[in-house]
Amino acid sequence: MKSRSFTLLALLVANDRLGEPAVHRTMLVKQAFLAETIRPLYRVWLQTFSFVRYYYGPYNGELFARLDTLIFNGLVEVTSTDRKSGRTEARYRASLAGHAVLEKFGDNEIVQLASDLIWSLQSLGIEQATTICKLVYQEAEFARIFSHHDQEGIGAETKVALPSITAAENETFCVLATLQELQSLPGEKHGVATPLHPREVVRLFLQSLALQVHRTEHTKGTAA
Repeated sequence: MKSRSFTLLALLVANDRLGEPAVHRTMLVKQAFLAETIRPLYRVWLQTFSFVRYYYGPYNGELFARLDTLIFNGLVEVTSTDRKSGRTEARYRASLAGHAVLEKFGDNEIVQLASDLIWSLQSLGIEQATTICKLVYQEAEFARIFSHHDQEGIGAETKVALPSITAAENETFCVLATLQELQSLPGEKHGVATPLHPREVVRLFLQSLALQVHRTEHTKGTAA
């Protein structure tokens, strides 16, 4: 299975296993972007999806082609679909066959990454696609490009490539490298030193983005 299809299936299975409802296509794109963002924490260095800045946030057309492949092979089910204002509104979930396929890979890095990401989003109480969009916009490189485009009057219809997270001097990559050091530091549980679980590192990263969203909204509210 291609890594792109595998990543999407892993995200959908993680949502299902952790009790989330069928995933809206917009939310799935945002989850895929966040998965791409945190992959260095799991020593996954090869880029899975290349995103561009577009109307509703990071966008990758191949993502939907891979999703169609999973559906065609019976690994993903479409639970609902609708067409509004020229846009497809659909929700997806992993089928029983999809669960069975993923179980064969056990503790694969992408499987763990997907599970930790969805768990971290849940722990922060993030369930709505709009909130996930806000988190995505606060990712350092995306926010920088978004701000630059606003200043230059570049509209959302212009698809501009977003840099890979592992690009040299990428701010988010530096943040993740710092957080990664936390994984090797001993924690404390019942008086016994234990390393920090990767999902806690992911949660810390997402929480930092959430705090940026909160500060931005507070500043806008004060200015108004």
